[in-house]
Amino acid sequence: MQLDNFEWWLWAITLVGIILALAGFLSGYYAVIAISAFQIIYFWFKQKSLSAFDTQVRIVYFLLALVGLIEFIAFYFYIALFLGTVMVVFFGRCSIAMVLRKMPWNKAEYCDLENRPST
Repeated sequence: MQLDNFEWWLWAITLVGIILALAGFLSGYYAVIAISAFQIIYFWFKQKSLSAFDTQVRIVYFLLALVGLIEFIAFYFYIALFLGTVMVVFFGRCSIAMVLRKMPWNKAEYCDLENRPST
């Protein structure tokens, strides 16, 4: 846990919102969406790019949170976001980041064959 890290606190508060949503308080899920939107804006200004890796992670999380508003699949998205957010808050691991790292647009630095690391 990184108690002195503002970004960690954003994830921790998000986790509380998801727990409230799982307990039946829809307002908790609205807080998750609001915090997720705030994180996009925060990282957009911090990194001065919507395509920056940290911003991409927040955009995907936000979009998944929005899909969770669809009533008949909401519970499954609450569970998925809960598990992913627990991983971030307690273990510093993010499944969204792991997937995004594999995307071709995030591997641009390896497109140049001369500078490509040997495998």
